[in-house]
Amino acid sequence: MYYIVFQFIKERISLAQKKIARTIYIKDEQLEALKRLSEKTKVPQSVYVREALDMLLEKYSEQLKFEFKEYFKE
Repeated sequence: MYYIVFQFIKERISLAQKKIARTIYIKDEQLEALKRLSEKTKVPQSVYVREALDMLLEKYSEQLKFEFKEYFKE
């Protein structure tokens, strides 16, 4: 079963950039693991999701034909 977990946020490295809300669906196991990690570390779930998205985009940046790190330069 999947849950709508939370608003998915696109964020630039700069704290001043506007964030855009997105809804995502994840598996029960992913939700529980994310909740436990967040509770244990006191880091918001959204921070972990943004970090995971950054890692994914970096991994596939070759296919996207741009360098992810260059895209987010100031």
